[in-house]
Amino acid sequence: MRRDLNLNVPQELHPAEELLERYGRWAQDRYKKQRCASAEGKYRPPPQTRSDDEPLIPFMPDWSARHVQLALQSVPMQFRRVLFAIYIPQKEHPNSARRRMGMSNQGWNDGRLHGLRSFWSIYSARYLRTLTRHDTIATNYRDTESCDLAA
Repeated sequence: MRRDLNLNVPQELHPAEELLERYGRWAQDRYKKQRCASAEGKYRPPPQTRSDDEPLIPFMPDWSARHVQLALQSVPMQFRRVLFAIYIPQKEHPNSARRRMGMSNQGWNDGRLHGLRSFWSIYSARYLRTLTRHDTIATNYRDTESCDLAA
């Protein structure tokens, strides 16, 4: 999915970039592989498998995509436009989107890095929060005594 390989993304932003690439595949492709069929419905594909029948990359779960979308909505607009143009596949190529927005290459690359930083800080603060000693875990009210084996 990487369309813009000439930009070196810092190591700490690689998880953000990978997450946005997965989100882009999820947002773009709701496609189910199919084969040709006849009008009568009697077409049977040949028994040999073809090389293009590779399994599709699994999409991210919808709830995870929703978290990415909510974090992206909190990114400032000038950076969000760049992230959408780069990571969410559209009919318009990212370079033509850059020209349409009137941005220079340096401004585009800086917008991408600032957008990734902003997105990752928002996403990790909201959705990657780890439990500490002071956090509480929800109590499980399941009756464990009724699950014991009868003697």
